[in-house]
Amino acid sequence: MRTLLKTVNYLYRLNQEIKGGAWCPKSQITTESTEWLEIDLHSVHVITGAGTQGRFGNGQGAEYAEAYVLEYWRPKLGKWVRYRAADGQEILTGNTNTYLEKKNHLEPPIWASKIRFIPYSSHRRTVCMRVELYGCYWSVGIASYSMPKGDKRSNGVELTDMIYDGQWGDELRGGLGQLVDGQFGGDEIREAAKSSAWVGWRNDSRPNPPVITFEFDKVREFSAVHLYCNNKFMRDVQVFSEAIITFSIGGRHFQDEPIRYTTVEDNIFESSRNVSIKLHHRIGKWVRIELHFSARWILISEVLFDSDVAQGNYTPEILKPSTKDKTKIPPTKDLPISTAHQEDPLYMAIVVGVLTALVILLAVAVFLIIHRHRHRKCFASPLAKTAIAQKRTVENYNPCGTSMLPENKMIIECPDVKSDEYQEPYQALKCTPYFSYSTVLLEMKDFVKDSNTALSDSSNYDYAVPELSSAPLLTKRRLADSLSDRATELVSDHMETLDMETRRSAAGSIRSKHSTRSPSQQEILIDLKRRLENTNVIEFPRHRLRMISKLAEGAFGTVYVAEADGVPEYNGTITSEKRLVAVKFLCHDASAKERYIMDDFERDVRILAALSSPHLARVLGACRSPPLAVVLEYLELGDLCAFLRSSPAGSVTAGTLLHIATQIAAGMHYLESLNFVHRDLATRNCLIGKGYQIKISDFGTDNEAYACDYYKVDGRIPLPLRWAAWESVLMGKYTTKSDVWAFAVTLHEIFTICRRRPYEHLTEAEVLENLSHLQADDGLFEYIDRCPGLPRDMYELMCECWRRDEIDRPTFAEIHLFLQRKGLGYPS
Repeated sequence: MRTLLKTVNYLYRLNQEIKGGAWCPKSQITTESTEWLEIDLHSVHVITGAGTQGRFGNGQGAEYAEAYVLEYWRPKLGKWVRYRAADGQEILTGNTNTYLEKKNHLEPPIWASKIRFIPYSSHRRTVCMRVELYGCYWSVGIASYSMPKGDKRSNGVELTDMIYDGQWGDELRGGLGQLVDGQFGGDEIREAAKSSAWVGWRNDSRPNPPVITFEFDKVREFSAVHLYCNNKFMRDVQVFSEAIITFSIGGRHFQDEPIRYTTVEDNIFESSRNVSIKLHHRIGKWVRIELHFSARWILISEVLFDSDVAQGNYTPEILKPSTKDKTKIPPTKDLPISTAHQEDPLYMAIVVGVLTALVILLAVAVFLIIHRHRHRKCFASPLAKTAIAQKRTVENYNPCGTSMLPENKMIIECPDVKSDEYQEPYQALKCTPYFSYSTVLLEMKDFVKDSNTALSDSSNYDYAVPELSSAPLLTKRRLADSLSDRATELVSDHMETLDMETRRSAAGSIRSKHSTRSPSQQEILIDLKRRLENTNVIEFPRHRLRMISKLAEGAFGTVYVAEADGVPEYNGTITSEKRLVAVKFLCHDASAKERYIMDDFERDVRILAALSSPHLARVLGACRSPPLAVVLEYLELGDLCAFLRSSPAGSVTAGTLLHIATQIAAGMHYLESLNFVHRDLATRNCLIGKGYQIKISDFGTDNEAYACDYYKVDGRIPLPLRWAAWESVLMGKYTTKSDVWAFAVTLHEIFTICRRRPYEHLTEAEVLENLSHLQADDGLFEYIDRCPGLPRDMYELMCECWRRDEIDRPTFAEIHLFLQRKGLGYPS
């Protein structure tokens, strides 16, 4: 999305008529004009478009520029550079009259902090101009990169950086170009005879492997780098065999202990791919990437960094002299003070004493921390559960700080996701001890006694979270009777609705607002009634749980990954082998008024246990003695997002990705048939096991690793902004159709191997603005781009899921059928 840069004097903006409203050079202009209009952006921006207009002057103006050229400047260049388009042309087309504006898309883009508009004319004439620039702040932070000049293929294709604006020679230095322009090369190398999207080097044309050195504007903390590579191995082009990455603060000397990354040779698929390398939060202002050949050619199209500005002060590295050099330094009286102190026995005694005191203090602190931690662990001993439950506290965690965009003074704050977690407007649920999709992330309106809404009417109202802990009618009734009666009412209401819909049948589409349910969904409801009557959640002994690690912590309590013995199977038998499970503990800071009584806890866990789908993480048992806890399924490979990100390039095939998406759609279809709303569907909330088995959960919601996926809108509760439907963000409305929206974003995650965030080129504020275009229905909404390798029919399905009106979005039943047919090779 191109954003208007509002730094031009308002007198010279397009469609403005203030005081004549145009800039006019004093002299008539020719092909060599000496006057220009300069725009100071104050910081580096990436400019993707420029617009011009003549002087209208309330109908009296007659001046306009037929053509113009652009010059730009940024601190790293230190000079003015004339802009050239991809075809090598410097002269940009201007206006043909005084009132129509002319916008030029700049390909390649310009990275600049100052821009000059210089009018141009083949014959002497008087001109006036109004101008605008389009682009955004260059938040990536790359000031320049240097690398060897690319080589030429035998067929004449030039594989050098043709848009590089730095110094040219055998080495390209101090500029920016194709590697950061956002344009990804295709699978074919010969995309254009004169300018390719690839930069490439041949192993027999240079004695050393190619090295790319990136300089950033500030010292940064790096988490990952992504290199988009070509793998046409039939043409002697392959992904590099090894990358050696080093970092530097000062740029002269690079740190020891580089990061080494070895790729797996792929001689099966020739498709281009992203190679992602984790950088483990290394610090630097310069990053040097050395690439080693695995074939004759290496081709790179784009390099992306995941980084944040590092906090604190850092000093440049100093070259350490070798031992041999040290022996050659003659002793003199002019030795540094530090060297003289090292030979002073008193000085050495003081240093040793201080270090000894620090070690003792550190040991005492570690002992106290371990001692306190043992007392706080709620699962340390079955005999100490009650006492420990009274002592345990839940600490808030704020994983992110703030960052500022200098130009527009915008402050984006990563949300503190530990506050109330989607509890509005019912605070009674803030201490839910189990799956939040029984109450919060999945909403079960039909189990609220006073609801008269038919189950099939799933899109006619805003779902409300049932107050299971505070509904007086339910809590006064006996547990088994309440479950059975409500399920009976549910099925009877559904049958009445089916009769009404059959009589009503107006040949409406399957996506109409009042759509009838299929017989299979009726069977689901009957099966749910039966399971509610027969389900008995077993008591899971705590001594069979061995806590391994903390998975998440939120307002409801804490989730641990544990190893369990005797896990019940689907048929009720108890297995003897050990398995991983997730254990959710009820938070211990809840007051007596907020805490669940035993019957409420038992009832709600039974509702969860009654859900029967192989693609939902099921309830395995409950710990009913304080602290209350529920034991849930967990799969061996963890959450889907982390699994895909860590998988080697090319290891997960397109068929496997489709299989994963089909399973998620199957689980959501089951929930949709019961009017359950998840409200946070994403790959972080899906588990993956052996054989690519998928189960939907909610463990990623409070996982601090995904804290920055949540954003506070107008100071409200943090929302998964990049996944949420516009009506959920702007109106607080959640339905199964808002889950459909989130499913399409999840598809984007899956087919990009979770290495591209949704709307990765937009800030959170810009994503919010983009969603507001749907609310206004002004036609300016920008869809998530189609990622490389995504089939066209899949992208068309995603766009249907992002339609403005809920009624126009497909149901999960349709989505699941579509994906099943596609997986079987049937036409969809």
